[in-house]
Amino acid sequence: MIDRRHALAGIAAIAAAAAARPVRAQALDTVNMGKLIGISDCPFYIADKKGYFRDAGVNVVWTTFSQSQAMVVPVAQGQLDGMGASVSAGIYNAIGAGVPLRIVGDRGIDYAPYGALPLIVRTELVKSGRFKTLADLKGLRFAEPGKGSANLPIVYRFLKKAGLKYDDVEHVFLPFPDQVAGMHNGTIDCSTMIEPFATAIVKDGAGTKIAADYTAYPNHQISALMFSPQFVTKRTDVAKKFFVGYLRGLRYYHDALRDGKFAGPTADDVISILESEIKLPDPSIWRTLTPSAVQTNGRVDAASLQYDYDVFNELGLIQKAVNVPNSIDMSFADYANHQLGPYKPRT
Repeated sequence: MIDRRHALAGIAAIAAAAAARPVRAQALDTVNMGKLIGISDCPFYIADKKGYFRDAGVNVVWTTFSQSQAMVVPVAQGQLDGMGASVSAGIYNAIGAGVPLRIVGDRGIDYAPYGALPLIVRTELVKSGRFKTLADLKGLRFAEPGKGSANLPIVYRFLKKAGLKYDDVEHVFLPFPDQVAGMHNGTIDCSTMIEPFATAIVKDGAGTKIAADYTAYPNHQISALMFSPQFVTKRTDVAKKFFVGYLRGLRYYHDALRDGKFAGPTADDVISILESEIKLPDPSIWRTLTPSAVQTNGRVDAASLQYDYDVFNELGLIQKAVNVPNSIDMSFADYANHQLGPYKPRT
């Protein structure tokens, strides 16, 4: 016979749990975040799809942009709480103009054997013998996604390695998808092209991979998570919650990496998440491309950020001096590491 008291207690417990769920949903803090569409956004995708942000107590509303610079004004005005973007000359110029953006976390760093921005040269030039060594970059049409982009310091380092100066090549500014077309039709000759475009163009034969970016510039901080000044100072607790969810996504992404590929324990799941966000004509490319790495503690490489700023400044792209260390705030990463504990790799 069923104990009536136990049955009533069970029903009461179920009702209480059901009642609690809407309260929990209402308690979530809304965070408005800007993002691009690329592999560097993968920790965002992961943390969102696997519920890490919700577990941390935030509901993230995403706005997708075609380029990093378009996010700066909405972040500066507080319409966005933060963004994931490459740290370009434009970011430093915004800071110099009085927009105190804060660089708070890693979003993509390249060190051996991970390099998402390899040097690609048009195959026709390689086959004809026009290009044999890095010194042969001189005079070529070198594509970059924009003037003063985060690619510039990599281009600068490859040219320096060849004994060349930045202006020893003709710079052509094109978004990465247009660079693929440009290499096919011969309007550009080379690029430090981002994945997955780099692997795709090598696979179809139009481009030849010459060298990984880390061979010229190891530990390059390609991309970063940035918070608005209002988010940092007025909603600090919410910003901390966001970073806890983000760091879980970052670590899960790292667990997908092995031997320079997506071949780690979480690789199948991470590739599935990427495929749901980024449509490639040939999905097999996810298995062969070289992704960027991430820091499992979520911290940025401050020395790399300073180096990039110095290169931008040397080339006359900085409008007003910026104190780079003052633009970096690792307190949110430190908080998240304290909450989650030391990183333990999956096996």
